[in-house]
Amino acid sequence: MFKIIKNKGKIVKAYQLGSNHEVIKKLMEQGKIHDLGEGRFEVYSQEALKGKVGGEIGVGGDWIKVDGSGCPYPNDKKFFEMNHRHIEGDTFEQIPKVLYAWDKKCEMCPEIRFLMESKGLKINEKSVEQYYSAELWGTTEAAASDALIVFYDIQYNEDGSVRDAEFNFVARDAFEKTYSFV
Repeated sequence: MFKIIKNKGKIVKAYQLGSNHEVIKKLMEQGKIHDLGEGRFEVYSQEALKGKVGGEIGVGGDWIKVDGSGCPYPNDKKFFEMNHRHIEGDTFEQIPKVLYAWDKKCEMCPEIRFLMESKGLKINEKSVEQYYSAELWGTTEAAASDALIVFYDIQYNEDGSVRDAEFNFVARDAFEKTYSFV
């Protein structure tokens, strides 16, 4: 594993699910977000499209950002608001925070083993396009072999073993635009 940080002061646009915002409406018209009713939404991120099962499930109040390929991806409301500073309108600054990441070039580590044993992470060495897969955001997400696994939170037991971890896949092109190595 290695340490990474979101690029300092990165300015992003974000939109709240469930709002009447023009960007949310446009993404819905394009079929990239589906309203499931009862405050639930299906969001078709790059990783959800590669998973070929369905969109990521978000709820009203969660935030949506759009990656460089034009695909939306959800951010949990609490996580988003803790890690972004509102500037004005739809514009936010990402608050830099050191995180950990792993890719296939790294040695197996306890954190990845935990994800495989407890969080459903699968590594398919026979597929370049669906090298990584896991159930995330209520759907099967998949990522290519050059993607990274980014850990947003890792909790350890007193003995040093992994108790829990929050993670997601980040496509290599999105990673290179968004993160730097520490």
